[in-house]
Amino acid sequence: MSRRSAPATRVLFRAAVLLVLLGAGTGCATYHQARVEDLPPQQRVRMQLAPEELARNISFVSGNQGLISGRFVVAQGDSATFVLTSPTGFSQIRLPLASILMLERKDPSHGRSILLTAGVVGGVATLALLGFEGSENSGPDPEDDTVDAFRPIIRFSIPLGR
Repeated sequence: MSRRSAPATRVLFRAAVLLVLLGAGTGCATYHQARVEDLPPQQRVRMQLAPEELARNISFVSGNQGLISGRFVVAQGDSATFVLTSPTGFSQIRLPLASILMLERKDPSHGRSILLTAGVVGGVATLALLGFEGSENSGPDPEDDTVDAFRPIIRFSIPLGR
């Protein structure tokens, strides 16, 4: 039968790319400026610390901005307790409030999560549609010299008996 026209295919491809970019540009959480006094226990946070505290907790720094991620535990007087996390470990520490230069709380963003999910599902559906399009009930093209073949990347063999 007839194949989809090239402009229609390009439009679908561009739509898929746009959905993927939209999904990549959204996150499932947002960060908002906060004060230690306003944090509930177990609130996820990221902080920028004074240089002397940063040097003591350098193993928990993520990224090149010098931010430290963790969970708030409790505030007592002029200090606060946090559980700092990194990909390789965690540690509960007590920080003077004066050494916390910037504090942001991490809140889930349900709207962004829905957009991300819709973008991923829409992108996969569009790419599947583009991948499965073609001529229906048509045989192989005799002038096409390429042969489609499945070649396993990894081959397992199980020896039985001997």
